[in-house]
Amino acid sequence: MGKIKSLIKTSAITTSILHIINKYIEFGLAVNTNTRTSGKYYHWKHGNIYYKVCGQGSPVLLLHDLTVSSSNFEWSQILNKLAKNHTVYAVDLIGCGKSDKPLITYTNYFYVQMVQDFVTNVIGEKTDVIASGLSSSFVIMANSADQSLFDNIIMLNPTDINELKKIPDEKSKMQIKLFQLPVIGKFLYYIAVNKENIEYELTENCFYSPFKVDPATVKSYYNAAHLANGSGKMLFASLKGNYLNADISKALTKAENRIFLITGSQIKNREEIEASYLKRNKNIITFHIPKSKYLPQLEAPEQILDLLHAI
Repeated sequence: MGKIKSLIKTSAITTSILHIINKYIEFGLAVNTNTRTSGKYYHWKHGNIYYKVCGQGSPVLLLHDLTVSSSNFEWSQILNKLAKNHTVYAVDLIGCGKSDKPLITYTNYFYVQMVQDFVTNVIGEKTDVIASGLSSSFVIMANSADQSLFDNIIMLNPTDINELKKIPDEKSKMQIKLFQLPVIGKFLYYIAVNKENIEYELTENCFYSPFKVDPATVKSYYNAAHLANGSGKMLFASLKGNYLNADISKALTKAENRIFLITGSQIKNREEIEASYLKRNKNIITFHIPKSKYLPQLEAPEQILDLLHAI
């Protein structure tokens, strides 16, 4: 009994310490993330979705990659220039940025529903769409369910189809349960999204030239991950556990839209990724952005804009 009491006491003290650390981190973030909101909110059935809209003309929907540190900042270097000829909608996917971050297990179909409802209820007409990374899979699946949503589909560094086939396992289920814990889950999340880790991810994996990662970019990604006091932890766990994956092979094969695939020339396995898409739909048109990796819209915006105008 003495050992049990000692263990309980130690666990309680540890939890209390972690709780204090979490609060300290959140206190330090209050000034950084309490910025004025200049966009709008779509009051979706599963939470409020923040978005920016600007310009006039045919609609273009911009969907950032799905990571806990992503937001519509991903499009900040091309948004206003696209708006000269289009009505541009730049969304913070739910679970990201200034949108709500419900404490749920996120799935691919959840975001498919979100995209469908946003196009139907906010844009209100068929739209071109530019989707980055994993978000490309949501567009392909939504397009398969409703052919009236999209005109041109532009995928920017989409996830390898073979990666999208990976499904949750027992480890994934344990991760979800761990991150559901109020104090420990939040503490583990804050460790994962500390400034050093985010800066490393940007400089080593997302940008070809690390010198182009300026402090404003790091700050935006860091703040996005920390808004809503650690509520991004469940999206983080869902991503790590492959809950956001879905095999898009059939949906891609039957798509009749004009589909463009743009890749950074320096990303790993670029040729394999292209091949995985062309195997399912030979009509996909591919382009490369020289000297760039996963975020050419931030690293090489003029090249992206020139390409988009050509399309």
